[in-house]
Amino acid sequence: MSLIPNSWYWKQLKLALTCFLCCLPIAFFFLINFYLTLVILILWSLIIIKNAYFNPITLNILYTRFSFELLLESPDLLSQFRPLGLDLFKTQLHDYSISFHEHEKKKFQKELTYLRSFKNKKLSPDQRQSYDILEYYLNINLNRELSNEFDYHNYLINQKSGPQFDIISFIIKFHRILKLNDAEAYLIRVQRISKAFDQLIEQQIERRHRNIETPRFVLQRVIDGLEAFHKQLRDEPNKSPLIITFIDKLNDRICSKEKQNELINRLLNIIKINVIPAYDRLLNILHEDLSNVKTDHGLWKLPNGDKYYKLCLEYHTTTNMSPDEIHELGKTHVERIQNEMRK
Repeated sequence: MSLIPNSWYWKQLKLALTCFLCCLPIAFFFLINFYLTLVILILWSLIIIKNAYFNPITLNILYTRFSFELLLESPDLLSQFRPLGLDLFKTQLHDYSISFHEHEKKKFQKELTYLRSFKNKKLSPDQRQSYDILEYYLNINLNRELSNEFDYHNYLINQKSGPQFDIISFIIKFHRILKLNDAEAYLIRVQRISKAFDQLIEQQIERRHRNIETPRFVLQRVIDGLEAFHKQLRDEPNKSPLIITFIDKLNDRICSKEKQNELINRLLNIIKINVIPAYDRLLNILHEDLSNVKTDHGLWKLPNGDKYYKLCLEYHTTTNMSPDEIHELGKTHVERIQNEMRK
């Protein structure tokens, strides 16, 4: 199982760590008098709480806190990078819920406000560069995917890098099984595919309400991919990557053959009871969208689509060039390359 109980989330971990750090001065009680210890405890607690929850004292603490929280909110990143060799949330999957999306917006807005409080302070060249990078990152996200105007303009479910495929790929590629509780965590993660897919359905329905239609060709390719994987899970589960990968990662050093067979049977049961119905629910929603979607694809049809298109160009090119300028630049370079090839 996870080293941290499943009911814990990053907020509880942050609170626990803050309380622990605040209580450290109590150790001084055994070395010096009570009143001095009390003063140290109060001052130390104020410093810790300020740095943990409010505008930190230094810019470096802000960077560290932001990175720390970003990591704790991303079970997939924790499993990939395993800081200090730990995978604290190895039973968890990324949160795709609307409530978490709203939480991210508030967090980015707060961190940008805190960051800009250092703007006019004396910074070293390295600090100034780090400041500019983080400000750009926060600002471009708040103007695009985390803005009230465009937060649902992106097609979360898509054929290229949609979470409906990435979740499976992540579990297969990055979930390590080195001991028995890692194998148990794998089963829990697979079981939580159901919850993750329900969150994707929630996101897709929200886009319906906002008249954000996923293009027909995107929906069709997503459905084709999901149906192929769904068919394999239903008809030949033993050939599914979820099962094959799990079997490959198990060995006699982890547990006995009998225990391995028990784990495999439990995984097959989880797929039957939890995962396959989740695919059914998601496919039903996508088929409904496919039956109603129009063929006039393009960002131009979305509310303020032209503005969103410019923001996407800025995000992907890191320039402030207009769409026409980028198009002309591309034509110029194509002509130059073709002329060089003809020589």
